[in-house]
Amino acid sequence: MAQWEKFDHIFSFNKKYSYDSKIVDQIVANRRSLEGQLFADRLLGLLGIKGVTKVYPPKSNADLRSLIDHIVASELDIHHKQALIYYLLKDCRNAPNAAADFASSCHLPEKYRLFIEGLWHMDRLDFRSAISYLAEPSLIPTFPDEILHALTLTKLPKHDDNLTITYYLAAAPPLATEKVQRAYFETLCRSNVTEAFYFSRRYDDDDRQGLFGQLVEFVLKTPAGQHRSRRAMDLVGLPLDEDESQWFEETLLRGMQAHSRGPRIR
Repeated sequence: MAQWEKFDHIFSFNKKYSYDSKIVDQIVANRRSLEGQLFADRLLGLLGIKGVTKVYPPKSNADLRSLIDHIVASELDIHHKQALIYYLLKDCRNAPNAAADFASSCHLPEKYRLFIEGLWHMDRLDFRSAISYLAEPSLIPTFPDEILHALTLTKLPKHDDNLTITYYLAAAPPLATEKVQRAYFETLCRSNVTEAFYFSRRYDDDDRQGLFGQLVEFVLKTPAGQHRSRRAMDLVGLPLDEDESQWFEETLLRGMQAHSRGPRIR
């Protein structure tokens, strides 16, 4: 067994180390904020562990040792194992250099370190720091749709649409599900009605109609004020083709039926 695989070597700074209860509580709370799944959960899921939430965060030294044993004994390649251990060491607040020292001692490739830094910061809801790593051009995007969706969650503190768009432009996530597609499109609607419109034109008619309808409904639901007026002006000024003009009328009609005296574009 190599030195980097031994718990007592990995945690040489404290062989009896266990997670502080405040760290455990924060991780659990952040998991709830990220709709029940951390990026650490996805990484540990690669080990074939069932019930990942029961093993991470580890609540005792014995739990931590067991988790390290799972990682070392898994069929993942060496660098993936080391990357997972690096993630766990990032959690050690009272040993701030432990992760960097481990990466240096086992020569963890920089792309793995950058990726784990990004995911670790995502799980800490520090999205600005996360994107500084995950938007690195040398990285092959991994979990791109999942990362993008997390960035679209407006309920989270310090939410920033600009970070969402920055990551999309850097990683080009496939938007493989309607959930992710619509969440990102909502971000574009908030950012710029015209850009959202031209984005919708990248899709075939069925998807394009759905996105265009979402854009119109977004403008209609904007609270009265300067934002609504500006967005409405942008919307009515779009160069609609015949299909889009029909979809526009249909969406307005649905809105009038749902809200007999609802807001009108003005």
